[in-house]
Parts: sequence; C-alpha cells; structure tokens
Amino acid sequence: MPTRRELLAGAGSAAAALVLAGCGGARPLDVMRVDAQSGVPPAAPMRKGVSLIGDVNAYDDALGVRPYLLGGPHPATFVSLWALWPALQPQAPDPFTRARAFRDLDDPHGPAAPAFAALDAQIARANADGRAVALTLYQSFPAWTRPSVPLDPVRDPARGGAGYPELGQDGLPHDAHLPDDLSADGPWAWLVAYLCRRYGGANPRGARVDWLQPLNEPNLTWWPQRGLALPDGTIAAAVAQLARSAGVAAAEQSAAGGPGLLLPATSDVVDAASRRGTPWEAFSGELLARLRGWRPCVPVGWAQHNYADVKHGPLADGRWRVERLLALQREHGWPEPSVWLTEGGYQFGVRRDGWIAPGIVRWAVDPARTADPARPDALAEQVAAIERNWDAMARLAVRLWTQYQVNDRDVAFQSSLRGPVRETPAGRLPNDPPYPAYARWPLLAA
Repeated sequence: MPTRRELLAGAGSAAAALVLAGCGGARPLDVMRVDAQSGVPPAAPMRKGVSLIGDVNAYDDALGVRPYLLGGPHPATFVSLWALWPALQPQAPDPFTRARAFRDLDDPHGPAAPAFAALDAQIARANADGRAVALTLYQSFPAWTRPSVPLDPVRDPARGGAGYPELGQDGLPHDAHLPDDLSADGPWAWLVAYLCRRYGGANPRGARVDWLQPLNEPNLTWWPQRGLALPDGTIAAAVAQLARSAGVAAAEQSAAGGPGLLLPATSDVVDAASRRGTPWEAFSGELLARLRGWRPCVPVGWAQHNYADVKHGPLADGRWRVERLLALQREHGWPEPSVWLTEGGYQFGVRRDGWIAPGIVRWAVDPARTADPARPDALAEQVAAIERNWDAMARLAVRLWTQYQVNDRDVAFQSSLRGPVRETPAGRLPNDPPYPAYARWPLLAA
C-alpha cells in the first residue's frame, strides 16, 4: 500500500483516505483526485493488515509469522506492531523536561533499550519486506503521569483488588487511567514526538514506520470515561484534546517524512446496552463534532476496530457499524469520509481449561459458543464471519482491514487465525493443525 513518504511525494493520494491541510501557507496535499468523467474520487482498494502483539507474534521466522504473512496468493501488505509506554519510561524524567525525556528514551542502557531493540529489528525487517508499518501504543500509562490520582497498588483490579469504582475505574487496571496532562507540551505528547522522530528518520537501524496509532480503544479500555476529571466531563473531549496534541507532536517530523496518525481506534463492541465504556456511536459523534474544522499538518486516518461487525454482522437497520460511522463522518464534515480498520476479526468464546500456573487460568476456545446458532462450530463461524465482513467492507470506503493476531496464547481474549501457541519441553510450538481460517486468510483479496 502507499507509504506515508509516497503520499507526501504525491503518489496514491486517493487511496490514502487522509485528512490533510496546508500548514503555515504550505500547499495542501490533494487527497481527492477527482475523476474528470464522473466527478468523484476513484475507488481505492482495501488493504490487508495484521496486528502483531506479544512474543508469540513477533515479525520474524521463529513461529512462522513472517513467512505466513508474506506467502499465499494475497499476502498482507500492512503490519502493526505495539509499544508499551510504562516499559519505555517507568520513571518520570528528572528534571521534568522534554529534553530529559528524549535523553532517557535514547539511553542505550536505559529501561527502554530492550523494547526498542526488539521493535527496531521487527520494523526494519518489515521495511525490507516492503510492508507498510504502523506502531500502536498499548492502553497503559505510567503511574507518574497521574500525580493527581494516587492509587493503592493493593486495590489494582489487575491484582484482584476492588479498584476505585467511585472514581470511575469500573474494573480496569490502574495503568489504564489517563494522564493528567493532555496538552501538546505534556509527557504523552513528548512520547508521541519522540516516536515520530525515532521512526521518522532518526533510527539507529534505519527502521521507519508509516503510521503511529497513539490511542487504543479509549471508549472501552481507558478510565475514567466521564466525570469532572475530564475536559467537559467526557472521554471524547479528552480524546479530542489528545488528537490535537498528537497532531502538533507529529508535525515536527512531517518534513522529514515522519509517520502519519491513525486514530482514535474506537472499539465497536461498546453499545448502549454495555455495562462498561462509552457507546462507540455516541463517542464517535461527539469526537467528530469536537474535531470539526481540525486541519492537522500530517496525514490522519480515522481508525476503528470491527470485532462486533465481524462476529454479529449488521445492526437491526441492516447497516454495518462502519456504514453508520461513515454517515457520522459525512454529517460532521470529516474530509473524505473513510475508515481504517486497524484491529479486529472474530473474537472466540472461551472456557476455563485448567491452570497455566498457580493462580493463572488457562483458557481454551469453546467450539460450541457461536453467535449464529445455525453455524456448526466457532471455527467454521470464524471463517464465514471474516469472509462476510471482508467482502462487505471492500465495497465501502474502507482503506484497511486488519486481523488481530496470527497466534494466540491461552488467555481469555482469543481471536487468532492459527490458534494458541503451546509451551512444551521442546520449546514453543504453533497450534497444529491450524484453525481453518489460517488457510483462508491468504486467499482474501479486495
């Protein structure tokens, strides 16, 4: 697919589905090259991506992920990798300045070095393979970024604690609490700026990313979702502020070919009946309203996750959630309405299957738990659901369709194409035989 650098050179602009405008008098990128005959932009083919997180999905040959993604009649052209902020900066910079934060992150002997070494190697490998690359920030924030909200580690739900329901924690881990400073000169924006610099031309291994996805499912995985601690009391208002801050931070590397932004990476599983989070449609509508007129100096694609669309199909009115999102974009004046599906697939129902270790439950896919009673089992339903959604999205203004995971672990969330990796005395082994979807995925083409 067109890379960020190709887009800035003027190639494939209609396929970019970007929000761009000139900055400081610069000429805006023409992202909507109109066909002279029809008067509408030409259709851009939907690209195929895979999101890879964790050591069982490294972009290498160890567990077969890389050769699988490169093989078949229609290989994946887009790879998304992940970074964890608390692992990169477990301690606040001292003195508390952007320059110190950059030096800490650059330190070859600092806490970030091992994570960056692994990321750099995988990104450089994907670059060499000609894949477009995105880097996603996981939904966790270092404790030092929220000094106004001291939290007792004993009460962390991630450790079995009760949390702080009175603060809107709602069972989420402590590290999912938003930072205090959402500004363009706060530590979160410093991290975004640093990543844009590191992967926009200043990487020791030459690794470059085309897109940075600095938010992940804020309407589901962040807290609080509402309350006095948030700008105007809503998570959408906070995300609007972070989007603008990310735009400022990323713009610093724009001239050097730094990455564009994919955001807000909304979770489509949260609806009006959900116990937790902010319904995706209300969140998207409010965020679009708050970003009306925003003209960032870098490419921006509107990102959403499509787990609900894949597993449950269209809504009662016959429209897919993505169609409803496209309608919201048109309603709120989002330039060139389009969607980047940066994570999704078929989430399996699971059941307990013993213990991995004392206190750590092993989870296994329950073949009988299907969304459609007519389907014989969940593995067959996975294939049918992915195919159905893929075909439908290819007919819409969808720029990217991303499968989450090639391999799973024995955890409560499973959605992979192949199945869980097994730990054996001989080492890690991929699931064998693979799920049926593993053979079908390389055949899908838009």
